[in-house]
Amino acid sequence: MLTGAVDAVALVSNDSDLKLPVEHAWRRVPVGVVNLGGGYMAGALSMSAGTGVGTGHHWRRTLSAADCQAHQLPDPSGLYTRPSGW
Repeated sequence: MLTGAVDAVALVSNDSDLKLPVEHAWRRVPVGVVNLGGGYMAGALSMSAGTGVGTGHHWRRTLSAADCQAHQLPDPSGLYTRPSGW
């Protein structure tokens, strides 16, 4: 159960159904939560000050569609190309 198996966790989701596993992770390792929806962060995934291990090491970010588009790999990238209409 994360005891010594990982140094930190990054969750790319805004699904409040993940509240329980995220709370367990908060108690053991620093956790970063990334919301790709560009809207509000799910309240269940927001940690309050002083929550869990490594206080001050937890973080969260919300990324918009423009953020994601601005940081894509070039097309083509090696042997891979973007799907048509991307």
